[in-house]
Amino acid sequence: MTNRVKVRITIAKLLELAYSKDEGLTTKIVLSKGNFKLKVNTNGDATLSSSAGMLTFRGGPALTGLGAKIKNISVSFSQGEDKKTNYMAMFSFSGAANISISGTFDIEKLITSCSGLLCQAARLLQRRNKQLKAYDMELQRIMGY
Repeated sequence: MTNRVKVRITIAKLLELAYSKDEGLTTKIVLSKGNFKLKVNTNGDATLSSSAGMLTFRGGPALTGLGAKIKNISVSFSQGEDKKTNYMAMFSFSGAANISISGTFDIEKLITSCSGLLCQAARLLQRRNKQLKAYDMELQRIMGY
């Protein structure tokens, strides 16, 4: 796995950790109008912030796959087209080169594909909503609509 792929995965894991810490505040931050930021210091302390609020959490568990000690991480997110989120990230490593990347992802897919309890609940809720819609459609068909 290349370093760029590891960095992208780390960003997703950090967002998952933020959701597991405080689902409500994290949702407000990432869905707020405007930009939001994610920062991580050398101790693994992370901050997710926007005009909607600020969340601090331990980012250390997401950093283990990088294979080098982090000096700091800075990721800026902005709202893109078609419910996509754009990001620009700078990962600085102690005694090594920096990695800078940018990209786009679907925040809803990220939330529902992650592995934490919150993510499992989101998937169950999505399934339930689809089942309720199918049930409603079946009732409409039965009732002649």
